[in-house]
Amino acid sequence: MAIFADTLDHYTMNNELTDNNIYGKVIFVILAILLNLATGTPIVPLIIFVICTVLILYVAKIPFTFYVAFMAIPLGFALLSGIFLAFLGTGPHIWDLGFFGIGLSQGGINQALLVFSRVLGGVSALGFLILTTPMNRIFAVFHDVHVPTVVTDLAILMYRYIFLFLDITATMYNSQKTRLGYHSYMNWMTCLASLASMVFIRTWEQGEISYKALASRGYNGRLNMLRDGDSIKDMSLKEWILIILFVILIVAAIIMLGDMNLFTVK
Repeated sequence: MAIFADTLDHYTMNNELTDNNIYGKVIFVILAILLNLATGTPIVPLIIFVICTVLILYVAKIPFTFYVAFMAIPLGFALLSGIFLAFLGTGPHIWDLGFFGIGLSQGGINQALLVFSRVLGGVSALGFLILTTPMNRIFAVFHDVHVPTVVTDLAILMYRYIFLFLDITATMYNSQKTRLGYHSYMNWMTCLASLASMVFIRTWEQGEISYKALASRGYNGRLNMLRDGDSIKDMSLKEWILIILFVILIVAAIIMLGDMNLFTVK
């Protein structure tokens, strides 16, 4: 938990792409996600993943270890989902479990690979935006595209307090560990229940404190924030050319590869 609390904001504000036009990044990411979902083969999402990873690691120069930590949790869930899909799919069975007709099927493997690769491509594309752009600039885009003010304000507050409560949770957890917590199953359950209840109470208290702090500063239902003034009109010709080349490459791959999968299921 500490790795995200201590370094996410640091890397978003201190990478080689921080000052690039936010609209260029947003357009690239939206197109990448849409193309990622439009394909029927796992190869295209893998191409998107490779491109986004190269941009993150070698262009933006985000550290490899941090990028792996960022990708680990969503890919862990995607892997578990893929395993279930592989056993619940249609088509000839490669390995039969011997009950209820459940087994590892060709269609299931195809579906699992497609879902996992789509998650890989989608998360890496979204990660490109998150890891290279300060959140205040992303929230400014919300304002420019006329997202309701209450939604933007809630997103700002949620983003701010996620890291605060991760720190609080980590501090409480370490405090319990130093007092011999989590050393047995029953003790583990007791400590976890205590941790959850205390974090809930602290969250409630912090909400009251935050509202009073905002009210004392003239809060009128809207959070005002500084904006850098990025505009889609300020995008350079180079950015447009790179985005167009990316779209042409992915569309060509979609057309050429079609629905290519590991197994051909009739």
